[in-house]
Amino acid sequence: HFMVSPLSLIVGLHYYVSFSAHDWIKFFILISEMRRPNDAMKAAYTLQISATTFYALFAAITYVYLGPDVASPSFTSLPLKWSKAAYAIAIPNFLMAGSLYSHTAAKLLFIRFFRKSRHLHEHTLLGWGVWVFLIVLMNAAAFVLAVGVPIFNYLVGIAASLFASWYTYGIAGVFWLYDSWMCQGRSEAWKKRWAMCALSWMTLAAGAFICVAGMYVTVKQIVDAYARGEVSEPFSCG
Repeated sequence: HFMVSPLSLIVGLHYYVSFSAHDWIKFFILISEMRRPNDAMKAAYTLQISATTFYALFAAITYVYLGPDVASPSFTSLPLKWSKAAYAIAIPNFLMAGSLYSHTAAKLLFIRFFRKSRHLHEHTLLGWGVWVFLIVLMNAAAFVLAVGVPIFNYLVGIAASLFASWYTYGIAGVFWLYDSWMCQGRSEAWKKRWAMCALSWMTLAAGAFICVAGMYVTVKQIVDAYARGEVSEPFSCG
């Protein structure tokens, strides 16, 4: 019979964050900066199709040529010279991705602070000072979490379980069910479009399953890792 190990679920949550979950939270931020917000769905379709295709192909090719025992990140499993070449190509992408995430987090707070003030749209000393401070703060927090937290590998699984599961599955189903109920005739709208209704309930159930199962497995893996002495000291390379 087929069984999914706890470690496999943790790895799956990491990939889930990589190509499914992490970009949706940025959509709302980027939409607010678009001249024509109605074009946002074009960007969403382009992103999800290209990202899903790329990650699926990359994962399949990696598995075929490197086998199931792959280091993290995967190009670390390559011979030394190819691994160095891969890192040289990847590091600029890491920096760009990190900048985009820090920008997103900083803008969420910046808009919250200056929503109804002139600092949001004008070049002011206070506005720029707060923006620079937020960017530095977000990057510093990311560094502390990535390097200073010994269980960061599992922390990604916790984040995926608690938040990404709802951002990518649960909330999508709730949005459709709510909009059709409130704006299109309540239960009659659900009966009329039963296929979409069923799909929405399925996505909601999928988000709930990922949340509960992911949290359970991740917490269990943390307890087991401490019991086996596999957790290193903070800010160490162990």
